[in-house]
Amino acid sequence: MKATTISVHWHDECQPVYSINFQPGTVPALRLATAGGDNNVRLWRLKHNSQKEPSVEYLCTLRKHTQAVNAVRFDASGRMLASASDDGLLLVWTLSQEVVTDFGHQDDDAVESWSVLQVHNTNLEIYDIAWSPDLARVAVACMDNTLKVYNIERGLREAEMATHAHYVQGVAWDPKGEYLATLSADRSVHVHKIESLLDTFKLSLLLKTYKTDQYGQLVSVLREKGVSTAEKKPVHLFYSETLQSFFRRLAFSPDGSLLLAPLGVFKKEDETAADSQTEGATNEFVSLNTVYVFIRSGLDRPPVCHIPGLPKPAVAVSFSPLMYKLSGNGSPVFALAYKMIFAIATQNSVFIYDTEKLQPLGMVNNLHYLTITDISWENDGQALMVSSAEGFCSMVAFEDGVFGELMEGQKEVKPPKVEPKLDARPVNTLPVRRAEAKPAQSLISQFVAAPIIVKDEPSTLQTSSKDNELASQNQNLVPEEQNKKRVVPTLLQDYK
Repeated sequence: MKATTISVHWHDECQPVYSINFQPGTVPALRLATAGGDNNVRLWRLKHNSQKEPSVEYLCTLRKHTQAVNAVRFDASGRMLASASDDGLLLVWTLSQEVVTDFGHQDDDAVESWSVLQVHNTNLEIYDIAWSPDLARVAVACMDNTLKVYNIERGLREAEMATHAHYVQGVAWDPKGEYLATLSADRSVHVHKIESLLDTFKLSLLLKTYKTDQYGQLVSVLREKGVSTAEKKPVHLFYSETLQSFFRRLAFSPDGSLLLAPLGVFKKEDETAADSQTEGATNEFVSLNTVYVFIRSGLDRPPVCHIPGLPKPAVAVSFSPLMYKLSGNGSPVFALAYKMIFAIATQNSVFIYDTEKLQPLGMVNNLHYLTITDISWENDGQALMVSSAEGFCSMVAFEDGVFGELMEGQKEVKPPKVEPKLDARPVNTLPVRRAEAKPAQSLISQFVAAPIIVKDEPSTLQTSSKDNELASQNQNLVPEEQNKKRVVPTLLQDYK
């Protein structure tokens, strides 16, 4: 594994790079898209030699946004590009047949042009977007606490869900097309069931997870130390808005069997304090940065396990597009016939895991001075791009075969058979169901937190003093832009 920071001015005046995404369909990817604080989207071609040394070629700049661009995503075919900004606009782009120069801008280095296919106005800032697997829709996570779905084939807003109590900062679309998941600054994950018949598209709330009661820990403590069985106050699963982070980018696995949610916080009993405390004293808990794991067969239930040990809060999760054969060393954590590779980006580091063991395969630390904002895998799974708020991007390259042997039929990455139908009615096909992932009995006991669902969550969020203290230690400092103002989630009052 080799990490390199690419010394290129990705955006004007070294403005932050808020999002990054490879174009699917070919190996290597033909284009790499970046979204910046200079209000622009830029397209690049990434190259790296046999020594894994990267170089980039500038392709063009897309200039229609008027404020910082927070998210950029290609559709699964690679033919359309969606971008979302603080100006509240969702823009859908397509490649032009000839190079066109924007009025008032001289760009002699541009080798291609992209034109705007559709414009959708949400009126407020957009933090994250996700394409549907059939290329027909784009889901939008908005600052007005809503999830919106736009039909690109018909050019209209098709659904809106206002189930969150704070900014929605992450959205992920199930690869099988059955679910939409969102993660909000209200400290909850919502999973929405998609109901699509003929010309109708509806969403229904399937899961609303806020807290855990630590039941799994209490059982082991009772057996070993015989402490009181009094019920303990539930604690939140995720960081509050006091943690300064614009994004909470959650992700489904390529087969749809797993959903990983970042910015998790796990309350663990302080064993040192528990050993020394006097009778009748309250138990002390320490907060651990973590990522929570949901399984497809339990998307209507709380997470089955979590991935602790992160030095800083996790802001993004991304899966490699490929699947690999199991190593055969011991029982896998999940009952899957293959393993998948994924990356967790914290504020200052990147961790690589596989689903077979849920143990870190490697990590890269201190790549950038300011917080990491997004991550994206190359189509061959041999490289990972990392964007940051300092205005630079890095590439993490992996040696051939480091993740094991590919599953059959994955040696070449091909575009999906489905193509965008911009002049046709929506195509509603039922997804093929695969074997659902179920947790095995081997390593789950090391991670399980036994969370529960709290149905009646008060609208006013409560935050403990320890949560505020931990958040203040982990908050990242994002430089303020001249003549621009970004809204950072801030706790106004702490209600006890």
